[in-house]
Amino acid sequence: MLSRLTQRLTRGSGELREAAAAAGELGPRAVSLVPALRAALGGPDGGTTTPDLDADTAVAEALWRIGQDPGPVVAALDSVFVRAAQNPWGRWAGVRAARAAALLGPAGRPLTPRLHPLLGDPEQVPAAALALVAVADPASLDRTALAEAVLDAARREADPMGALRALEALGAGALSPAHRRSLAALADGDARVVRSGVEDRIIRGDETFRNRARALL
Repeated sequence: MLSRLTQRLTRGSGELREAAAAAGELGPRAVSLVPALRAALGGPDGGTTTPDLDADTAVAEALWRIGQDPGPVVAALDSVFVRAAQNPWGRWAGVRAARAAALLGPAGRPLTPRLHPLLGDPEQVPAAALALVAVADPASLDRTALAEAVLDAARREADPMGALRALEALGAGALSPAHRRSLAALADGDARVVRSGVEDRIIRGDETFRNRARALL
């Protein structure tokens, strides 16, 4: 398996992202793949297309799961955030990079300045808030403001399940009485929160959201 993955960890390979994800699943057993993973990174001069950005995020996550050495991982994700901002369609690449950053915990603190700009986009808010809770200095966080931004994202159907995960991470202390009423309205109101997609999946997705929101309340 390691031999086959080494062959696929080649920049330009259409299988790079999948190979990196598989390497990450192996954890420390894949330590021999670290040189190939590092070589696969696009770096600051890498491409700005979504596949390029997602591949670097997958490689960074694999490096963390294998060795938990924050240096190259932080540098790789920092590069992804910079390049994603240059791509008008890089929103979801930024979301995936934020989710990867959250895995680092306090080791990802240098990425804090890259996460704050994502709070200006409802689609990116849940992942950015979740990552900030994980990596930022706790004393620097306005948790109530983050909770408001996350709830607004859910109301807009912008990653509603991600919004619940962010609220769970923010904790009950971040929710004002108004926030609790807003969450209750999302959980039990007449209007669906999940409103787009294939019809049967809309229904299932909306019920899943409501059940988790009720549990959170």
